[in-house]
Amino acid sequence: MASVYGLSIRLLFSIESLEVMSISFFFIVPFAIGYFTIFLIPYKEGQSATAAFFKPWLTCLAILGITLFFNIEGMICWAMAFPIFATFAGFGGVVAFNGKKRRAMSKELWDFEKDDWEKPGNLKISFLFLIPLLAGLLEGDRISSAKELTIEKKIEINASPDLVWNALLRNDQQAIKNQPVSVTTIFGFPHHLNTTVDRPMIGGSRVANYEKGLSFMETIQKIEPERSLVLKITTDPSKISKAIMDEHIVIGGKHIQLQEDEYRLEALPGGKTLLSLSSHFNINTSFNWYAGLWANLMMSDILKEELNSLQQISEKIKPS
Repeated sequence: MASVYGLSIRLLFSIESLEVMSISFFFIVPFAIGYFTIFLIPYKEGQSATAAFFKPWLTCLAILGITLFFNIEGMICWAMAFPIFATFAGFGGVVAFNGKKRRAMSKELWDFEKDDWEKPGNLKISFLFLIPLLAGLLEGDRISSAKELTIEKKIEINASPDLVWNALLRNDQQAIKNQPVSVTTIFGFPHHLNTTVDRPMIGGSRVANYEKGLSFMETIQKIEPERSLVLKITTDPSKISKAIMDEHIVIGGKHIQLQEDEYRLEALPGGKTLLSLSSHFNINTSFNWYAGLWANLMMSDILKEELNSLQQISEKIKPS
């Protein structure tokens, strides 16, 4: 029953007036699911608050499996949501358990071997399970706010700045295979395939292509040969398949907007180069403190893969 309730709430949160990326869905919904899970289990002596905390996790796992199977949610979205979802479901379970235990200790005239759903107070309980919907309708996207983030990664390359620059702006930059395993690739984010450049000058286009048809259009905003390259990034979320990333965290969508990337080259002793890549982007949720942690993790992996690829390409280019 608790799983059915959770799935029903998830489907209801698909309507326009309700927002999945909200405090209501991430915190209040799992609390209600956890409460419902333990509420329906007959109270017996010997049960513990610890068990009541973890039993709702099974309900959450069931909801996770069903939504993945029917492609309602993506793996990356669930990876972000599950730690909070399971934790607050556990809190709801503990609250329900303590209420049952308190009634048992006070010897209220309820038969605790029967399903609580058939006991008095159903109107109050029904209202309790409507709270997530009411909270979601009140919240909407009213408390969402945009936050600017910048991620920077660096790598030392055993090649001179001119070779690294040539690798960066070559017309057909083929990404190196066998990249290290990362969190984003484990959850299905596509690998970089290649990058093409039409004109290495301001206004020129640079297109980064990834697996599964994902691509980013980049326009050169600033260029200083062998020193700096600034790119404005454009994405079309309508062309990003749901098989690549969930609609709630799609790059270029409502909650994640890429702004620009900046490459900087610094000559090092011994003919080496320090290459840094920084990405500027916005997130827009009602819990940026948490979404920002995952955005940092995902973008860090993407930048590392790009830098690793440029390192390998640069070190294979023979000086002229």
